[in-house]
Amino acid sequence: VKQDGAGQWQAKDVGTIGDPSKIPLPVDISITADGKGLWVNTFMDGMTRYFDLSNPEAPRQTYEKQTGRQVNMISQSWDGKRVYITSSLLEKWDKGGADNEQFVRAFHWDGKELKPAFEVDFAREKLGRAHHMKFSAKGAAR
Repeated sequence: VKQDGAGQWQAKDVGTIGDPSKIPLPVDISITADGKGLWVNTFMDGMTRYFDLSNPEAPRQTYEKQTGRQVNMISQSWDGKRVYITSSLLEKWDKGGADNEQFVRAFHWDGKELKPAFEVDFAREKLGRAHHMKFSAKGAAR
């Protein structure tokens, strides 16, 4: 969405997230601190995707990884080196059985690949549902 030369607001499609026939259901986005990238989590397929925003009118998906059977919120460290993902959308909407994962997963991001850093299994630890969490970089202002 942007304002055109005449001062009117305009919107246009700029990209597709996943395969629409599989109803990926985008549930959270996170723009990188430098504004050059966008993370998108899709609940139904458990995918985490990264888009290059160097041209914001034509973003390009440059990476995707299945990070769970269901994923919801995504956040990242201010330095862009870590990505955090939680799994619970809402109790009534979470998947059932083995697909009802309840976790927070942290990944290292080197600009090319997400690599596992740590995980907390909320079901095993009897912590309830993992919905939204924020983490910051070491030494960040308090």
